[in-house]
Amino acid sequence: MELKPGLSALITGGASGIGKALSLALAGKGLFVTIVDFAEEKGKEVACLVEKENSRFHEKLEFPSAIFVKCDVTNPRDISLAFEKHVATYGGLDVCINSAGINNPVPFQNDQSDGAKTWRHTINVNLVAVIDCTRLAIKTMQALQKPGVIINTGSYTGLFPFFLDPIYSGSKGGVVLFTRSLTPYKREGIRVNVLCPEVVRTEMGEKLDPKYVSLMGGFLPMELVVKGAFELITDESRAGSCLWISNRRGMVYWPIPSEEAKYSLRSSTSSRSNKISFQAPLSSQLPQNFKKLVVHTWSQNFRDATHIISAPLRLPLESDQVLLKVIYAGVNAGD
Repeated sequence: MELKPGLSALITGGASGIGKALSLALAGKGLFVTIVDFAEEKGKEVACLVEKENSRFHEKLEFPSAIFVKCDVTNPRDISLAFEKHVATYGGLDVCINSAGINNPVPFQNDQSDGAKTWRHTINVNLVAVIDCTRLAIKTMQALQKPGVIINTGSYTGLFPFFLDPIYSGSKGGVVLFTRSLTPYKREGIRVNVLCPEVVRTEMGEKLDPKYVSLMGGFLPMELVVKGAFELITDESRAGSCLWISNRRGMVYWPIPSEEAKYSLRSSTSSRSNKISFQAPLSSQLPQNFKKLVVHTWSQNFRDATHIISAPLRLPLESDQVLLKVIYAGVNAGD
């Protein structure tokens, strides 16, 4: 998708952090923007900044180039109204960025509550709301029969364990796999991707221990996050893609091809057949027989004390057995 004046974007969590940065960056391309957030004062301020940026592209509009919608993303009715207002104002939806997110306010190991205001709320904001917003964005794009892009904001903690906040890590891990599972919507012209930056200097990032931030290579420049988001939006080949952004490695798509090849099932087609063929299951790849080393006498001469026989492979293996495909062994016969 080419980012150009006249397109429109809806951004949750747009009043601060990554959401704010992306709102202003898209305005810099001439896009109309709906800021969706619970923080009313900050949200209206960002909407004003977006309109100011947009004034370079649009003159004498009969409608605002940016609007703010106060919304609790954990309330499905609020979310639905936000999408309805966006479409009523701009006539379509080209880009949806789900950036609303919070950390768990109480350490998991110390939380004695039912979680309604702590870990359950974190899951509802970080994962359930993302699912709700993605679902509504897809339905809106389908109804309008126009191609569109959805970017969900994940985190590096959704790729690797984050012991400081397992609830946050779990919620972001859910966002990553949820997004990657939506690849088939590309057939309808709808691409859903996930952005996984490391630590960014936001209100949430500033709360982390400086020593931890230092171990991560310092704060990630917001410009790099914006660059990654723009790549996911504009690159038509990216659907169900997960972009991991770090100071140490830059922008890397995850999993890397060699890792993905270990577990993914690929369809293979030919001119003769359109049937899908998968790798044979592990059991059909095992040999019928195996070579077995037998010690038949005690001797300092290892060759005289042993011989190799062929034996049938019986499954399952015993608890004290291991099957190796190739083995190069050196044995100290004195043991």
